[in-house]
Amino acid sequence: MRPLILIDVDGPLNPWAANPKPPNYRPFDIRVGWWRKLRVWLDPEHGGQLRRLAEETGAELAWATTWLHRANTEIGPRIGLPELKVVEFHDAHGWKYPAVARYAYERPLAWFDDDFALDRDRCREFVHKRRPLTTALVHVDPATGITAQHLSEARKAFSSNL
Repeated sequence: MRPLILIDVDGPLNPWAANPKPPNYRPFDIRVGWWRKLRVWLDPEHGGQLRRLAEETGAELAWATTWLHRANTEIGPRIGLPELKVVEFHDAHGWKYPAVARYAYERPLAWFDDDFALDRDRCREFVHKRRPLTTALVHVDPATGITAQHLSEARKAFSSNL
């Protein structure tokens, strides 16, 4: 089965905790209501970097974000990503893990997110249940966003499957 690369928006692509923002990030205002706008900071090079990672590893890119389908209309076009499949979160318990487990099923997985530490026990359980499959939970600091080191970590995780 094709490996899977899951991408969260806030933290990995939008380094919300960075002050100042890392080099190359650009501000974008996204309307979230009639009067309200949300400013996100995105690196236009991330789309190409993620597409190359997917090509090199034979993986499929997909969104694993609470932005859900809005990631395809608001985030992807701004960084050069095509429309991607979206992991649907319908379970109020267990954060994203139950939905990702269903979506990834028996596929090798690299997942970029900044919130794996929210529930360390559930995180360990998720990885344990997926053994012996490759399950790389790539923690991205929300003060840095995705870096070359994160991309390298995902490549290395998949290298045993290539």
